[in-house]
Amino acid sequence: MRYFGGSFAPGGGPLPLPSNARWKLGRSSGNVWTTSGTLQVQVAEVPPQHRWAAVIGTHDVTKPELERWLGTRSGTPTAPPAWPGSYTVVVGDELSVSVFADPAHAAPIYYTEVNGVIVWASSSYALSGLVRVDIDVDWMTCLVLDPAGFDPADRSAFKGIAMVPPGHRLDLGVSCPATVRRWWSTPRPVHPNRAAAALRRALEDAVNLRLRESRTVSFDLSGGLDSTSLCLLAAERAMPGQRLIACTVRPENVGHGGDLDHARAALTEHGNIQHLVIPLGGDSAPYAEFMDALATDEPAPSTITKARHQRGYELVVAHGSTVHVSGDGGDGLLMQSPEHTLRLARRGRLLRALRDLHGWAKLNRVSPARLAGDMAYSRRRPSLPQPWLTPRALERCVRHPLRSPGSGTELAGLVGVGRTARADVQVADESGVRLENPFLDRTVIEAALKFPITHRGSPWEYKPQITTAMADVLPPAVLHRRTKGGTDADHHRGLRANLDSVLDLADGWLASHGIIDPCALRTELRRAASGRATAWGLLEPVIASEVWARSVESASSPDWGEDAERSEALT
Repeated sequence: MRYFGGSFAPGGGPLPLPSNARWKLGRSSGNVWTTSGTLQVQVAEVPPQHRWAAVIGTHDVTKPELERWLGTRSGTPTAPPAWPGSYTVVVGDELSVSVFADPAHAAPIYYTEVNGVIVWASSSYALSGLVRVDIDVDWMTCLVLDPAGFDPADRSAFKGIAMVPPGHRLDLGVSCPATVRRWWSTPRPVHPNRAAAALRRALEDAVNLRLRESRTVSFDLSGGLDSTSLCLLAAERAMPGQRLIACTVRPENVGHGGDLDHARAALTEHGNIQHLVIPLGGDSAPYAEFMDALATDEPAPSTITKARHQRGYELVVAHGSTVHVSGDGGDGLLMQSPEHTLRLARRGRLLRALRDLHGWAKLNRVSPARLAGDMAYSRRRPSLPQPWLTPRALERCVRHPLRSPGSGTELAGLVGVGRTARADVQVADESGVRLENPFLDRTVIEAALKFPITHRGSPWEYKPQITTAMADVLPPAVLHRRTKGGTDADHHRGLRANLDSVLDLADGWLASHGIIDPCALRTELRRAASGRATAWGLLEPVIASEVWARSVESASSPDWGEDAERSEALT
């Protein structure tokens, strides 16, 4: 697993250092390190001010660019420039260090204290091996209670390990304890045409950056707006001799229809993209071979579909790809829901809010009054109790709620996608694939949020930001698509085929900690396997959480040592 981090303790003495550290920047106040030589790191210094900076992650920041920014900074940390990519910026001098967490939480930052030393890292699981702590039961309970609305505030899935909220920075100083402050703010809206041009440039920069990382690059291609935009931009901007691979998943024994037809239509005029179709056979179905999960920072969204993702990674690696680009994050950033009417009303757009409320009510086949009431109720109470939750679990969430400092309503859904997607990135790493999610890049996010609130979608406009920005790239069949491929049938069949092993999970970590009623969970699993309508978004996170908790408790936690020579550089 690739991760990075550092320590801060200006008083001297040894600092914690992972046993598998590959690179280190040592300073008198602490250090910065990575565990992989493939992580891009750019370092710059301004010797007169004893100031230094490092950019770690996916980026193409040059040393002169970093030096220019570092040289113009005042003594107080300010927002880093919006460089393309997904990365973490660290700034320090002899007396302080600041770590900037990205706005989408695509690269979460965690921290803890060990013997008076503050240690921060991009992996909470790695830090759990340093301080020898267990899973946070309250954190897990709130996740299982309301998976879609779960906001862990400033806490990680492990006791005693804090998390820097998205768009905030961790300030460490000689004379003050660890402090978290907000550094990122939502950009001001501009004219829709300017916003569309900015989004187009941001997506082009994001794709160009990934293309420079490998001679063979693979892409998800569902035939939807997000993944298709990235794939076709790559087709236009690929270097001579570069191989591009597009991957489309389809049900077994299905040769046309749905996502597959739209994906083929997208590639009609792009002969430089090789199309790989991945059938969901029995050994790749949901719930197949998913028990042996990787110990990650939190339950991975791909846990239930692990076999399908594993087959896909093996396939693209066999074709030479080590960088795989996903469209994850596009829905969270660009797609609106009925709650958008509340934002319109708060901004004084009452007529537009009422019009949209009627449209959303029609789509949901309820009255406008009923829809408004449901939204108001969901804001007071995020989730109705599920039958498998215990009264003890509900009481725990009331007593120990997780309160977030907030990242703005515009990013409320996106930051959850970014944080959980990090676990999928960790899973892909184990397969030798670097999973990239350009829609979580800061530049892409800021460009999308420059659209006026009235131009961000409605019941009659599906993702107008990207359809405007990509009008000359997307073929008509994709440009006007308003539906997404469904996989409910695959999940019913996969659960039915693997029901016995899934039922065995009911009596496990969650049940032993009083979070779920195993009998009620088994009943719901049997109903789902029979083909009845199932709220997969509520049920499957329970199974994924159980698998993850078992994997964490059975795995050997990362080893740590001491960094006795702060100025020594590892190679």
